[in-house]
Amino acid sequence: MRSNIVKGVLGTVLLMSSASLAAKAEDLIGYISPIASQPGQQMINAGIEQAAKEKGWAYRVLDANLSADRQVSHLDTLLTMGAKAIGSWSLDANAVAGAYDRAKAQNVPVIGLNSVGEGVTNTVWWETNTCKPGGPYDQQAAWIAKRMPAAKIIVFGGPPVESIINNVKCFTAAAKAAGLDVIDHVDNTKDSTANAATLAADELIRFPDVQAFWAYNDSSALGISASVIAAGKTIYDGKNQDGTIVFGINGDQDAILAVKEGRITGTWDPDPYATGLAVAAAMDSAMAAPSAAPQELVVKAKLFTFENIDSWVDGAKRGYTLGNIPLVN
Repeated sequence: MRSNIVKGVLGTVLLMSSASLAAKAEDLIGYISPIASQPGQQMINAGIEQAAKEKGWAYRVLDANLSADRQVSHLDTLLTMGAKAIGSWSLDANAVAGAYDRAKAQNVPVIGLNSVGEGVTNTVWWETNTCKPGGPYDQQAAWIAKRMPAAKIIVFGGPPVESIINNVKCFTAAAKAAGLDVIDHVDNTKDSTANAATLAADELIRFPDVQAFWAYNDSSALGISASVIAAGKTIYDGKNQDGTIVFGINGDQDAILAVKEGRITGTWDPDPYATGLAVAAAMDSAMAAPSAAPQELVVKAKLFTFENIDSWVDGAKRGYTLGNIPLVN
């Protein structure tokens, strides 16, 4: 079903008349970032910005800085500014529902990024947030289990954001199904590398025999890695077979460099740049067909480790446009 939905929205985007594609300069779109300082969010922003240039739209990004209340006020700000469509990664679906409904009442579509709920028109998903059988988390758990059967693993979550909570649950279930021993779960609620390092140092004292760490983002993985190395341990990178496995998610450039240098084992690249383009495509579709049924786009993700890291290319250099977004079929 999701495959048909994806094909449908692409058909809407690609088959629009030339008249509908000729956007006006006063057409404003906006994106409410959950935390704009995060590298992946910056790439999403860059992707939406490129699409806005392609379409001739004006574009504004506003930073919620992990505050659901700020997301609400930012949405009202964009409505006051006359935005024609708004993208938002919901920090708390219940808290923002009223604001999304206000947008809906004004015929302004809200595109949920890894977010569903009341008032959301279309949704764009990272493949890493879909939790499907055989998906990224099953693949990652299998990757670890193949190299370290029954490995003792610690799971790092983050702030109490619905998408993060779901990712942690999904990977934990996949890890247990693959025979891994999940010995602890800790949350990096400050969403910082420094806090992850502090938490990891404590975990290494409590569980000195830990063999692997899984983190919900790259910033946490980098902090974990720093503490692992500070404790006199090595990182599993294909050379150090007895090293500690450390995985992140986001494909941030700092993490890509760390994989190349053997400071983390790997990271899932959810393709945030393409995600920004997909958000813009979902906006375009919703503005062109306001009464259409809700639609979903799922952006392909790829696991990068020491085995294939040399093939990684920066998102902005992958040649994506609104016409060739890499989506899950």
